[in-house]
Amino acid sequence: MSSRRRVLCLCGSLRRVSSNRAALEAARQLAPASLELVPYDGLAALPLFNPDDECDPLPDSVLALRAAVGQADALLVACPEYAHGVPGAFKNLLDWLVGSLEFPGKPVLLLNASARGSHHAQEALAEILRTMSAELLGTQPSPVALPGAGCTVEQVLASAERCAEVRAALRLLIPSPPTHVGGEG
Repeated sequence: MSSRRRVLCLCGSLRRVSSNRAALEAARQLAPASLELVPYDGLAALPLFNPDDECDPLPDSVLALRAAVGQADALLVACPEYAHGVPGAFKNLLDWLVGSLEFPGKPVLLLNASARGSHHAQEALAEILRTMSAELLGTQPSPVALPGAGCTVEQVLASAERCAEVRAALRLLIPSPPTHVGGEG
């Protein structure tokens, strides 16, 4: 029997009511038994990144972030677009992971929770993550077309179409069974 795959959910928004957070919470509620989705809630607590401060002792909030990433088998990221870019708070989180040993090679799935088809931040985020040596799952961010700011998890879960989009994204997080090649075992 295989163990559950632990997936750390990273929301790129600081909004109290965020469509990206709603998409991640819906994913947590809809996840199959093979996935354990764990929300990360420390984005607002991270200090501004300064390479001069990336030495022992690291701030507690940074240690907690790196530990959470290290304990995860994969990351699920839902990040809004602000002014055609990645929000500063989320880029700050990524900057704290650049020098970490926990991040390189980590499987990462991007959710695009915009009904408007926003793509600038998604493209920039994918480039940043590739530069950080992430293993991006899927060729494009998985779409979950939400109406925008103020969307709640209840609204996501009430829509069969949105639930189908979330479930399709979650399937990308389930590792394929190993392929047995020839011979007898």
